[in-house]
Amino acid sequence: MDQLGIRDIKPPLNFQTGYAFLITVLAIAVISFLIFLTIYLFRKRAKLKDSRQVMHPKKAHEIAYAALRLLKSRNLPGSGFVKEYYFEISKIARAYIENRFSLKAPEMTTEEFLYSVKDSSILTITQKNIVKEFLNRCDLVKFAKYGPTADEIEVSFDTTKRLVDETKIENREKVSIE
Repeated sequence: MDQLGIRDIKPPLNFQTGYAFLITVLAIAVISFLIFLTIYLFRKRAKLKDSRQVMHPKKAHEIAYAALRLLKSRNLPGSGFVKEYYFEISKIARAYIENRFSLKAPEMTTEEFLYSVKDSSILTITQKNIVKEFLNRCDLVKFAKYGPTADEIEVSFDTTKRLVDETKIENREKVSIE
């Protein structure tokens, strides 16, 4: 078969492994495992430390006050965006109600929301009436193309702030949104 350029297979090489080689490979494996374990535990500890910091979210009224300040600073009605202003202020009020009372207010229509709080004790009768008037006023502007006056716009803002003031969990001090 040598004439065709085909040769027979070479026999396997005899690879001599001593105890020194096996101990070296085992030591490298153990050291690699210890390095991996140290990195894993360090990262897990860092994540745990981060999660403890996240466990103290802002209170519902703090979030609402910040959103109201931002809304006021944007001056949407002054720029001619009254409808957008009412969408935003309604969203702020609904988000506050959801965060404060664990109601899915942003996902409900005004009628569904009012029906869900009608028989509950989470709001006083006066507060329920305030929320009802506020949400109906917002719906008029958002969906019926009602053009509110500057005073009505200010009343809507004050109503939202008053709702937060009266229902927040902490002490009932007045907060300036200026």
